[in-house]
Amino acid sequence: MRTALFVVVILILVSSFAMGQTIQKGDFTPSVGSEGWSLSSGTGERIFIEFVTFEKPFDVPPTVVVSLAGFDATSDENRTTRIHVIPDKITKAGCVLKIKAWGSSKVNAVYGSWLAIGK
Repeated sequence: MRTALFVVVILILVSSFAMGQTIQKGDFTPSVGSEGWSLSSGTGERIFIEFVTFEKPFDVPPTVVVSLAGFDATSDENRTTRIHVIPDKITKAGCVLKIKAWGSSKVNAVYGSWLAIGK
């Protein structure tokens, strides 16, 4: 699994250089201590917004890929943990990551990475 992921990353990097694309990457680790965090209490749909600023603005809004690497959460009564992470409002300078929990899932932290691929 780790080898396959490494190969995919290498292929993306090689193809981006060959096609003149720019790639930027970063990590996110919001948790209970983050301002506005509401995913560890309540029920129903709850959303936390994580702001991402690109180190160098792109010429046009890039494609942003998000991966969830882990989480600290408690499942609901159905033994289900509900977490959804998506990039939104992508601009040349940055984007927001919407981290959503729903039902009675209690999410204390999420860990992940983002990859912005310019044209």
